[in-house]
Amino acid sequence: MNEIKQVPRDVRGRTGHRWLVMGCAVALAGVSLAACGTKSTTPTTTTAKVGGATTHYKIGSVIDDMTNPFLAVVGSGEQAEAKKLGSSVTVLSGNVAGTISLSQQVTDIQTFITEKVNAILVTASDSVGIIPAIKKANAAGIPVIAVNTPVGTVTGPKGVNTGGTKVVTFVGADNTAYGVALGELVVKATGGKGNIVMIHGTLGTEPDTLRFAGMKSVFAKYPGIKVLETPTDNWTNSANITVVQNILSKYPGTKLKAVVATGPEMYAGAKYARSHGNKTIKFIAGDYPKEVKAAIESGALYGTVNQDPALQGQLGVEYAIDWLNGHKSLVPQPLKYTGLPLITTTNVKSVPALWSS
Repeated sequence: MNEIKQVPRDVRGRTGHRWLVMGCAVALAGVSLAACGTKSTTPTTTTAKVGGATTHYKIGSVIDDMTNPFLAVVGSGEQAEAKKLGSSVTVLSGNVAGTISLSQQVTDIQTFITEKVNAILVTASDSVGIIPAIKKANAAGIPVIAVNTPVGTVTGPKGVNTGGTKVVTFVGADNTAYGVALGELVVKATGGKGNIVMIHGTLGTEPDTLRFAGMKSVFAKYPGIKVLETPTDNWTNSANITVVQNILSKYPGTKLKAVVATGPEMYAGAKYARSHGNKTIKFIAGDYPKEVKAAIESGALYGTVNQDPALQGQLGVEYAIDWLNGHKSLVPQPLKYTGLPLITTTNVKSVPALWSS
């Protein structure tokens, strides 16, 4: 477990350093995270009551990259909810010199074990590689909740194989359902027929793999949809623009009806296409940062699938405190999937975007 796992992708490895975040606001260079979520972040005097005594729970959170705007909102959502409930969350980022480090995440979990925190929230870069560290937390009697990324592998709509670890629950998006939603947007945009391109994020990652599988399950019902190619943008804006440049060159005119990506970076390629006069291809993104909202409003993007990072963090904290208070029946197990609403021009103005990419 001493090896550093390098993940060359924008969504998990922007240049940055290890953060200790102690408030709702997360400061990022040039990035404004406008809100911590849909719930009030105003602190209250409500604290957990255990055996008649007031308890301030100390919760540790390991997030693989707090320099990533989406994951930064997960962390700020955790902290806001903990403060609201009279507890605190310390967030550590598993980022070393701009590279995602599994060994750093393992070290962070060990740090929280040594500090004897009451619970640990984990958003790991490697769902399987993190398992030995989770087992150490289990041995120390510290409950663990997986947020955004499962520990182990999702085995179906209602199951997670946690590799022999004890994980209270997993809170996050159902990435297969996410892919189905993307596929349904493509069908709506194309009328169920035409040539399309599907853009991978980072190959082999759980979100990208499951989202692709979900999309393909939809397209299997529409023989008129033909996938011409499946390039990769590694969830980076620059790579997405390069992919779109190549697509526009290879498929001029009306040869291509839609392009769909598994991440929000599709807004960058869509804006490039629009700025170069292409208004025929329907571009579809995943996730809903402010840039995607603006691109939908301008008509550059057809639509997206939304998941709320702040809500994922908030629920992780709520379930941890419920569990610690002995209210285990209030914690959904083995997982809690958050909603995946579709955003298009029909509803984009009424749905706020809570983060920036």
